[in-house]
Amino acid sequence: MLFLGKAPTSALKLLERLETLAQLMFDAHTMHSTQQTFHAQADLLDSFDAEQLGILREGMVTVMNDGVDVACFEPGDIVGLHRVFGLPCGKLRADDDVVIELIHRDDFMGYVNSDSHRQHRFSNYLLTCMGFYEVMLSHYHRQTQVKAPTGFQNIEKGRVIIKEGEFADSVYQLISGSADVSVKGVSVGEVLAGEIFGAMSVFTGEKRTATVTAREDSQLLTIPKAEFINLIKAQPEVAMTLLENMSRRIQSLNEQMATADVPA
Repeated sequence: MLFLGKAPTSALKLLERLETLAQLMFDAHTMHSTQQTFHAQADLLDSFDAEQLGILREGMVTVMNDGVDVACFEPGDIVGLHRVFGLPCGKLRADDDVVIELIHRDDFMGYVNSDSHRQHRFSNYLLTCMGFYEVMLSHYHRQTQVKAPTGFQNIEKGRVIIKEGEFADSVYQLISGSADVSVKGVSVGEVLAGEIFGAMSVFTGEKRTATVTAREDSQLLTIPKAEFINLIKAQPEVAMTLLENMSRRIQSLNEQMATADVPA
């Protein structure tokens, strides 16, 4: 299985263990089964019996939960195991043709219980699944506990949010409205709704290098320095947003320099 998104190393090791256990259980198995090709569709589970599980033999199957892609099954992975035991399960989407070996639940359990080694491996498989879910639950719990404070402020037009030369103790996100960025009184850019700004001085420990002034009535979120650093560690996607913002501002400065009058 491939997990879509950032996962801790311990979770990736558990996924590797699941793959190994599945191979040991099903390589050269003797169960009655039927191999079937399924075409691209929104939910594969609608295409076979509720008492059937499968072993993916060819192609990739995407696991969706509440409309979000969370993982991909690869050849050799078990699909539909949760459903045959009446447990909640996400949708399984096929974007291309896939080949699945279908096995009835009773045949599967008879095969597992007929050999003590297989019983041990299946128990190990289930415990590894439990361990994986516990690790991922803990991982996302830590992420959701690190939240930006609800320090929302309504900023009137013309108010200075950041002043050039001051020490940096907070990072800001402009929730609505817009702001102008200037250096020594010269306009050098703008901040638009949704952008994070003021982070560079927080990272470097230097004084503010520019002044940011509300261009219109706006709403602002203030994030203290320590809490922002914790937020970056827990949610790396915030760093990606910063990089995108900085890239846009660098491009804007480059365009200004290219169109500026150059003395002969």
